[in-house]
Amino acid sequence: MRTLIALAFVAALGVTAAHASDSAQVAAKEPAATVARTEPVSSAEARDIARTWMKTNNYRFGRVGDVRKKDDVFLVELKSADGIRFATLKIDVATGQIVS
Repeated sequence: MRTLIALAFVAALGVTAAHASDSAQVAAKEPAATVARTEPVSSAEARDIARTWMKTNNYRFGRVGDVRKKDDVFLVELKSADGIRFATLKIDVATGQIVS
């Protein structure tokens, strides 16, 4: 009897978790609204954009190094845990977008 109650509980929990994940997937598929910037990106915001990019691309042991402004882009150095530069991101000052 205890086994049947436990199975019924797990089945009910599984159904509610499945419905919750379905709504989360639907929300994730909806495109995010882009907001037009009225003021330029600051160096702190450029650093945050680089951190977000590193998390998104699974650079777990990397860190953000120096941030320099050159012309209309921020040059953000990405460093390994040892402090060795492995990449430089270019972030547009006006839009906050990563440019190639």
